[in-house]
Amino acid sequence: MAVVVITGCSSGFGEAMALAFAERGDQVVATLRKPASAPDSLKALAAARPDEVVLAALDVTDADMRTAMIARVIAQFGRIDVLINNAGVGARGAFEDVPDSQFRTMFETNLFGPLDLIRQVLPHMRAQGSGRIINVTSVAAFMKTPFMSAYCASKHALDAATAALNIETRSFGVHVVSVMPGPFKTALPQKSLDCPASPAYAAAAAQFNRNFDGLEARAPDDIRPVVEAALAAATDAQPQVRYPAGIDVVHILPPILQAIAPMEKIGLHLTGQD
Repeated sequence: MAVVVITGCSSGFGEAMALAFAERGDQVVATLRKPASAPDSLKALAAARPDEVVLAALDVTDADMRTAMIARVIAQFGRIDVLINNAGVGARGAFEDVPDSQFRTMFETNLFGPLDLIRQVLPHMRAQGSGRIINVTSVAAFMKTPFMSAYCASKHALDAATAALNIETRSFGVHVVSVMPGPFKTALPQKSLDCPASPAYAAAAAQFNRNFDGLEARAPDDIRPVVEAALAAATDAQPQVRYPAGIDVVHILPPILQAIAPMEKIGLHLTGQD
């Protein structure tokens, strides 16, 4: 039985992951901004298994809440075996139109909050001699998509930090990996921090939005591939660096991933970590 902490459980991937790990018999801490507004599925599970499933308040951009949540988990369960950084936010907008404040919000949510949670759980995992940290990134980590520069940059940064950190921590028995979803129907578009286009970019942005909205409309409803990827990332004896899920609809991505795989192997060999 593992102690699994998952962020961003108000809907979508986070909710489904929390249910899946609990079904395995794990002890699950499902975090979200407002536990009182948690989905009924998680409320029912927490009510039925109060000693094993906990709904905890967490805004990943709030340093005090991050520290309090980790302290609560350690106090209640004594360890953390799996941390899944799933909480995130999207945004659309031309680079010139996106204010610095929005870039900072994207990075606080998608990068700096997760990195601080990792920094806080690592001492516990090192002491245990084991642990698994899973960062939910995106196909956007490899796709330099126009009108989504802030989102792509934040996810690319998280992916790069994940791969580098994994090399640093494996000798302690701690693996840091990413789950990389393709397009799926989730609540992310409704929460997107979009910026209206200025006149210079209006026509191009409108065309992009039509195309992107069409892609999202055709995205699969079944998010089980992402959940299965997270379960594999948490339990595989020798985990991959990246677990793509649902990337088949993004035709350009599989060749890119295949092309970079040999470079990863060379890099690990050169560092003497392979």
